[in-house]
Amino acid sequence: MEKNELLQFFEQPNALSTWPKAFPYPFYHKPNEIALKAAEQVKRLLEQNTKHNFNEQGKMFGVLVVEHKPSELGFLMGYSGKLMNDERPHGFVPPIVDVHQKDSFYKQEEKVLDELTEQIENIYALPSFIKSKEKYQTALNEHGRFVASSRQKIKANKQIRKQIRASILNEENQAHVDKLSQLSLESKLEQISFKKEKRHRVASLSVLEDAYLAFEKKIKRLKAKRAEKSKKLQEQVFKTASFLNFEGEKKDLLSLFESTYEGVPPAGAGECSAPRLLQSCYIQGFKPITFTEFWWGRSPKKQLRKHNTHYAACRGKCEPILDHMLKGVEIEISPLDVTQRNKPIETLYEDNEVLVVNKPHGVLSVPGKKIKQSVLSILKKQKGEAYELFPVHRLDRQTSGVLLLAKSKAVLASLQMQFEKRITKKEYVALLDGVLAEKNGEIILPLATDYNDRPRQLVCFERGKYAETKYALLGIEQGFSRVRFYPKTGRSHQLRAHSAFHDGLNMAIVGDDLYGKHNDRMYLHAEKLVFIHPVTNQELTVCSPVPF
Repeated sequence: MEKNELLQFFEQPNALSTWPKAFPYPFYHKPNEIALKAAEQVKRLLEQNTKHNFNEQGKMFGVLVVEHKPSELGFLMGYSGKLMNDERPHGFVPPIVDVHQKDSFYKQEEKVLDELTEQIENIYALPSFIKSKEKYQTALNEHGRFVASSRQKIKANKQIRKQIRASILNEENQAHVDKLSQLSLESKLEQISFKKEKRHRVASLSVLEDAYLAFEKKIKRLKAKRAEKSKKLQEQVFKTASFLNFEGEKKDLLSLFESTYEGVPPAGAGECSAPRLLQSCYIQGFKPITFTEFWWGRSPKKQLRKHNTHYAACRGKCEPILDHMLKGVEIEISPLDVTQRNKPIETLYEDNEVLVVNKPHGVLSVPGKKIKQSVLSILKKQKGEAYELFPVHRLDRQTSGVLLLAKSKAVLASLQMQFEKRITKKEYVALLDGVLAEKNGEIILPLATDYNDRPRQLVCFERGKYAETKYALLGIEQGFSRVRFYPKTGRSHQLRAHSAFHDGLNMAIVGDDLYGKHNDRMYLHAEKLVFIHPVTNQELTVCSPVPF
């Protein structure tokens, strides 16, 4: 595609008087005015384009504002992944590795993978497979019922014989001796009969199992073959994908991800809109100025993505890539790296065993990998380095309120056990970005880490951990809902995810810059904590007034 086919121009270029001083930190979404103007033009284009049905499929789109000539701005537009039927709408930047071309190596190998998948599905559909599976499952269930009922019957008969023995144990005559022998014989015969029947059933079950497993082994071999071919194909794509940066350096995906925790790129790495946009920018000799991504269309089931909402770039797939591609570009400091002032931490309760403090928003509970300042580090400065403290639980950086710390490891273990057994009671107050219709209720949605975009959480019924939150509406304030939360479990980001997700309250906490929109703070406060004192065994309630 030629330069002029990709470069888009602003409808009102004279309105772009103030350029951003630096490129935005890509993992924090607060798009500036110029990026939003470019995004609005693309959104109008998406609304008008009925051919590609953008609203239905749901897709992440992005815009990159560039300086294409000295002091002249334009923008590039792109999308993540591929569109339905691999359609290529005019004007969008191409993939970095165009694996979906008709005659590409990827398409050839994809046919082989599709054939293996078809073979697997054909076996699953075979009447002989379905019948053998049903027969085996039925026999297995019957065997289980037989063993359980037989053991129960043997146990009951054993108890009866025990009672008979007890009644005649002290009487010495031949009749009673014979009776005892008879009871012993009955016990032996019963065991012999059970074992004989069990052997017969196991032999029959083994025949049915062999017939069923013959199919399963074939399926397993085909799946292993498919997995191996898929892995090799993915490695070939990774080696082919080469990413530029502003200084003209190139790196492939494998080298970019070799120092990460997993050591290999995740599936779909390099297919997001941000790397595609930067690649096209550098190929055409432009300078990146600012950027934003937004979700357009139907929301996915597991991830929190809402129509016409702007999001930060994902970390799992994009962080190593963008760290390389933005080398040489002046980037804003991450808001997460901005050091908070060492404000004194307010003590809510203290004795020889525990310390309860009022955690300010914007401060970590404990030191992180990059940010060392935390409640713990500030308290050590206040009270002295020798002062031992062990956080019993944690609050998110932007959450304020009651935080419990132990003064010894023994006390820590005792208090953590209370959290694990859900003996503690917690209450939070939040402002939600919308008007809540229900006065109270509960949310039960299992949560799991989004490994491609840590620390985000997913709603996942396959691998998610049980999470339950009760809530009560306290009032409506200028279009916001004041809510009290009673979390029964304590999963990571539980209240934030349960508030924002579609099957939860479907409205984010005000200021939640991960699941909602940026604000001066996240309006979530841990108001009350009830726990059993580890020494006195008395219930202790500690409260912190809501600051908003």
